[in-house]
Amino acid sequence: MSSNPAHAVRQWFSALPAIATSGAFTAIGPRTVAGLITDFRQFGPTPALLIALSARRFPDRVALIDDRGALTYAQLQHRATAIAAALFASCARPPASVGIICRNHRGFVEAMTAGAQLGAELIFINTELPPAQLAAILHRHRPDVLIYDDEYAPAVDDAGYAGLRVQAWCADPAVTDTTLTLDGLAAQSHPAPPRVRRAVKLTLLTSGTTGLAKGVPRAVKPRAIAMLSATAMATLRLKSSEVVLVAPPFFHGFGLLTLLGPLALGGTAVCRRRFDARQTLSDIETFDVDVLVAVPAMLQRLVNLPDLHDLVPRHPLRLAVTGASPISPAAVSAFIDAFGPILVNGYGSTEAGLVTLATPADLAAAPDTVGRTALGVSVRILADDGSTVPAGHPGPIFVRTVLDYTGYTPDANAPVAAKQVIDGHVKTGDVGYFDDQGRLYISGRADDMIVSGGENVFPGEVEDRLAAHPMLAEAVVIGTPDDEFGQVLKAFIVTAPGASAPAPDELKQYVRDRLERYKVPKQFVVIDEIPRNASGKVLRSQLDSLAQSASDVEEQRLA
Repeated sequence: MSSNPAHAVRQWFSALPAIATSGAFTAIGPRTVAGLITDFRQFGPTPALLIALSARRFPDRVALIDDRGALTYAQLQHRATAIAAALFASCARPPASVGIICRNHRGFVEAMTAGAQLGAELIFINTELPPAQLAAILHRHRPDVLIYDDEYAPAVDDAGYAGLRVQAWCADPAVTDTTLTLDGLAAQSHPAPPRVRRAVKLTLLTSGTTGLAKGVPRAVKPRAIAMLSATAMATLRLKSSEVVLVAPPFFHGFGLLTLLGPLALGGTAVCRRRFDARQTLSDIETFDVDVLVAVPAMLQRLVNLPDLHDLVPRHPLRLAVTGASPISPAAVSAFIDAFGPILVNGYGSTEAGLVTLATPADLAAAPDTVGRTALGVSVRILADDGSTVPAGHPGPIFVRTVLDYTGYTPDANAPVAAKQVIDGHVKTGDVGYFDDQGRLYISGRADDMIVSGGENVFPGEVEDRLAAHPMLAEAVVIGTPDDEFGQVLKAFIVTAPGASAPAPDELKQYVRDRLERYKVPKQFVVIDEIPRNASGKVLRSQLDSLAQSASDVEEQRLA
């Protein structure tokens, strides 16, 4: 099923009144309008423009709350402008690219805004990269300026990075005496730099779960911004007065998009350098948070708290938004039980951007759906011969979005093939299907599919069934070599708070009662935590090494 014109019309009819009543355009006089036009001419469609516009409309409103306190829009704009001027003065030539390795705090936003003011390419680098991969990324992209938290200083040193270094977050005050810092640059006074007229790019990195993270450059286009904004407003109906707690890492597309949303409207974004479930619930209460944004693994940690019902804030959330990795139907139901029917689930990828959104109504009807297509998006389920797969039958997912996919950043040391493209639709690597209501479902990654005895098994289906067991919190299933069947299933399980691991025979029967026999795992391994990357995706390659020290519950073959 491709894009649905009727669904698109409904989205526009929902988006336009939502935008009009968001509060973002109230009390704008002629002088402010003139300033907004000046900002657009100076910065173009960039993150710098969003901050500048909100600073003109709401200078005294709190833009950001992080581990160091609150920052108003006027303060944020002043600091970013001073940092941009200082960077320009510190470089022999206008910096063409700025790399950012920052956790979630004001320094990330200041670095992004200052770099965009200079017209530089913004390269958002994963904060969880091992030193060797960070060195490879820096060598591939060679940013003129690198802005990073102090915890990455040793890795940056080892990488031999030769550009301008600026530390964004310094735990040791003494460091500021010998190192360039954002605070130091913000305190300097330099003439405003001329903006270099370039086609501004944002470069995001893929998750890197199967190798070195690939760079995905994005040109910022007004049409793409309009479509993404309309989709978000139609579903989320954000207000400029709302407080949004953004927990996903800002370097990731999901975290970046949900950070820019409230900042563009003039709302308040709350963030912490590291996620903590109890701290999150406390922040919701303390800062009167209206919207929570979190990846599924974070929501899982919330619902796993043994005393969750005692901790649920008295201040009710209006909405919770999740995405970036799969969420099990059991986790959806557990979250709704605790917080109410307020959950929205998004699906997308670094290459494609936002693809679908599932509303609370969608999830109430089908907890395992990722929803319907976003505006400007076309999704096709195509067979190997390019023909369309009928509704209800799984197949490779191809998408065409408002974000043009032009391939990956060239890398001579680690060349990769571009994604397959058919009629403008990019192959995502996921397998899924549509139901008769136009809702999309993800069966799993094509690379993760297990072939056991000639039968195809998508781990997600088995994982969802196991996660619904009352004694289990999470499960991950992989394939292991087998002489007879080629591959057999091995399940890694995390028990629910206060629960003991069920007997292997009980778990096998539990799955057998719900799925075909060939989908029953032969082996169960109890582990404390599922290994994930910063965006919540499971690091399946690390599971076997965990099994060496884990409690092996069952190793015998299925009868």
